[in-house]
Amino acid sequence: MEIIEGSNEDLWKAVRTRDYRYDNSFVFGVKSTMIYCRPSCPARIPPRDHTVYFLTARSAEESGFRACKRCRPNDESFVTLRRKRIEDACAYMNQNLNNKLSLSELGKHFGMSPFHFQRTFKRFVGITPRQYAEATRVRKMKIVLRNGDSVRRAIYKSGRNSTAWLYSKPYAKLGMHPSSYKNRGEGLEIKYTIKNCRLGKLLVAGTEKGICAVSMGDSEKILEAFLMSEYRYAKIQRQQSGELAVWTKRILRYLDGDEVVLLEDLPLDIRATSFQYRVWRELQSIPYGATRSYFEIAQRLSSKGSRAVGSACARNPVSLVIPCHRAIRRDGSLGGYGSGLDRKASILRREKQNLER
Repeated sequence: MEIIEGSNEDLWKAVRTRDYRYDNSFVFGVKSTMIYCRPSCPARIPPRDHTVYFLTARSAEESGFRACKRCRPNDESFVTLRRKRIEDACAYMNQNLNNKLSLSELGKHFGMSPFHFQRTFKRFVGITPRQYAEATRVRKMKIVLRNGDSVRRAIYKSGRNSTAWLYSKPYAKLGMHPSSYKNRGEGLEIKYTIKNCRLGKLLVAGTEKGICAVSMGDSEKILEAFLMSEYRYAKIQRQQSGELAVWTKRILRYLDGDEVVLLEDLPLDIRATSFQYRVWRELQSIPYGATRSYFEIAQRLSSKGSRAVGSACARNPVSLVIPCHRAIRRDGSLGGYGSGLDRKASILRREKQNLER
């Protein structure tokens, strides 16, 4: 049975981006070749007007299409095997962080060419093997630092044998100096509150100087746990009065109200690298209801490129006040958002509606 007309926009996007997450949801056929494939098929992407969509491989075959020999859409074990191989690769890398973990070594270990291993890994995990290993090292180092070990010991436990790895660009990896990260807010007094809003739960936290955290989610416990983990040694207390109540009320008016409410002048107490600060200031200059691509922001900063801008957005601890939801991809798609793409789309839609009112 062909997917009904009118629901094809998301399906075409999945095909165009080779999104493996849809592999078990549908297959697409190419009219010019009469071959059908999984959305993640590495073959050349066909013109959009040549594609049709089917719920199952059987439906495609009943319509006269033949299965692709590269992605094997009629073989359920094929995609499961590839996914299992990448899961094994992640486990292997986690256990061997002290090694170099070159592409050639990883490919050989898992029976793939270096190029094929990297391409398959990125398709399933979303980042390259090198980025995964680096992120795993940083995550492990953070855990060790939070447990009270020295910075040098944390570096060695994370799989590096030289402090140069961290101290060459410490802020890029931790967002602050390693010794400050180890202290995790020691000496700070943080108040926070959690309120219901149209997008779920809203957490707002601040010090006497200003707001230090804004996050959204579905669970109060998860929001609280994240705040506690980021400021482990701070004195944290839940309260609903004083300046925090005023800041929170304004953010709620921005989220739930039917009028244009600006947040850029709210006081902040956050740590940032010089580059992050420049990106965040640029985000705050994007007009209410407008968007700007990561590429455009990078150009305006004459700086490191879209990926670095995206990374700075991801490390923004006070979303909404620093409006990283207004940064999108160059092709017009939303990109990433820590509180979920549905919330990002909803916030942008609400801003445009309020401007129209």
